[in-house]
Amino acid sequence: MEAENKKQREDIDDMEAYNKKQREDIDNMEARNKKEREDIVNMEAENEEPREDIDDMEAPNVSSSLSPLYENVEIPWWKTALNFACGVKSAQERQMEEQAEEQPEPERPWEHIVEERKYFWLYNGGAIALAAGGIFMWGFYS
Repeated sequence: MEAENKKQREDIDDMEAYNKKQREDIDNMEARNKKEREDIVNMEAENEEPREDIDDMEAPNVSSSLSPLYENVEIPWWKTALNFACGVKSAQERQMEEQAEEQPEPERPWEHIVEERKYFWLYNGGAIALAAGGIFMWGFYS
């Protein structure tokens, strides 16, 4: 019993020593990382040049500047099919979509259709009866 306890104490001491070494290694790595970060900040401060504010710069309108160049270019049929399958749109299609988004939507007369209460129940009852009949037929004859 005492031999087992002594072995367990030795194992615990070994684990504690290992954990202590691991903590020291972590502390050393953190100190090294902190020093490296400080060195990087110092190097950046030494090499700092006046910078332009990106918000003040205007982005060039790429689509309008390139569109005259590619307006009359014929795209091969296979490329058109591949673009269609992958959902890629041409510049003209994108331009048409942007114009459509800018225009207000027309009023839809079918949104104002009102169904009377008795027809509501009649149509829903008929739909339920048809569904029940179809399910019965499918179940009975399958």
